[in-house]
Amino acid sequence: MRCHRKSFRKLFRFGRNEDGAATIEAVLWLPFYLMLFGLLADVSMVFHGQSKLLRIVQDANRNMSVGRLTTTAEVIDFVEARAGVFATPTSVSNNIAAGLITTSITVPMSDLDMFGVAGIFKTAEMTVRSEHLMEN
Repeated sequence: MRCHRKSFRKLFRFGRNEDGAATIEAVLWLPFYLMLFGLLADVSMVFHGQSKLLRIVQDANRNMSVGRLTTTAEVIDFVEARAGVFATPTSVSNNIAAGLITTSITVPMSDLDMFGVAGIFKTAEMTVRSEHLMEN
């Protein structure tokens, strides 16, 4: 009988103990913080991908402007080769009109995000466009 009382007292003390209350709250909030971190990482990776694509398109326009690339096909190949390392281009276009070189590239945003937390990136596409004046 005495053994039952001691175990009952220990169980009662354990039920009244509030030492782990902060741990329970932290466990409840943890998924929210992990999703927020994943969303922030995805958005920053999309912006980073956009800046890399813009740099590639600007480099292609500059190379055509100074004469390193001479045809539209060379510019498109240049852009596709460099962008294909981190994203699959769905379309690349290049146009020259009135001394203005215009190049654009479209890629799926799902290629640019890291975790896929934001569902909007699954079906959306990003288009990056740059214009450059012909120098020669």
